[in-house]
Amino acid sequence: MERRQFLIGSAAVMSSALFAERGTAAAHEAEITGRTYRILGVPLRSGSLYPGNENDARAYRDAHLLDRLHAAGCKASDEGDVAIPSYLPHHSIPPIRNWPGPRIAWECVSERIEPFLRQPGNVPLLIGCDCSVAIGSAQALMQAGEREIHVLYVDGDFDDAAPDPAISHSAASSGVWLLTHPSPFWAGPVLKPSQVTVIGWTKPSQSREVGTASMSLKDLRQMDMQGAARNILEAIPPSAAILLHFDIDVVRQSDLPVAYFPHPEGLSLAETGALLGILLKDPRIRIIEVSEYATLRDLDQSYISKLIDLVVRAMKS
Repeated sequence: MERRQFLIGSAAVMSSALFAERGTAAAHEAEITGRTYRILGVPLRSGSLYPGNENDARAYRDAHLLDRLHAAGCKASDEGDVAIPSYLPHHSIPPIRNWPGPRIAWECVSERIEPFLRQPGNVPLLIGCDCSVAIGSAQALMQAGEREIHVLYVDGDFDDAAPDPAISHSAASSGVWLLTHPSPFWAGPVLKPSQVTVIGWTKPSQSREVGTASMSLKDLRQMDMQGAARNILEAIPPSAAILLHFDIDVVRQSDLPVAYFPHPEGLSLAETGALLGILLKDPRIRIIEVSEYATLRDLDQSYISKLIDLVVRAMKS
């Protein structure tokens, strides 16, 4: 009799746990399907070098990003471009190329997306940007009242080059450093290194500082991509607001040669899709950035279609 009562009690506990798990999963699914992606082009070259990349967002629109999101069951609207002055400086004077252009652009991005972040369910989707835009997005989250922010920085590089008075670094190559260090280049408040996870890199950290979480390409391949993504998400506090930054140079050059600085070694398109398919469905995602696509490397726009397919499949409801 005692054994029967034990089994009944155990079954009830298991049933209750399963019900709770299903309830949580259903709540998460409701949050994801309730999202509205607010597409915003960011005509930003100040964090980069080459001319001609000021309007890369146009290629996404030419390839029908909005229609493809709708076809995948996603709610989305095209909100046009962030208004960024066309007269920003361009130079290679150390320590940060084109300064103060990047800072002006970050302020424009922050001001534009903050109102969306104050409305439940809105997820700004930034396209046509360089990696430095993550600073403006993080600033917008803070100004919208988020107290706990985590940046998932999916990138082939660590992007933590410290400003050096002898070297002209791009703001993009210093993005993670600027996010996590007090400096005269950004008012902050800066994030703790533990609030940033760099994912998929093949070029290691330049500052070699302890505290920034990371999972290299080698680390990802030691697990399956979906398992690695789940481990990354489990390490982030449940209450965090997540900014997901996706630099397309994390994909190997043979699969996607249209990155601003393509990498011979990197994730395959299939691996990237498996990784993003878990990360982008997390209900804590508040901003998505797809960066470093270079129209000048894709004149017939054959690869932008592959890039959109990759992202849309990962977002699919």
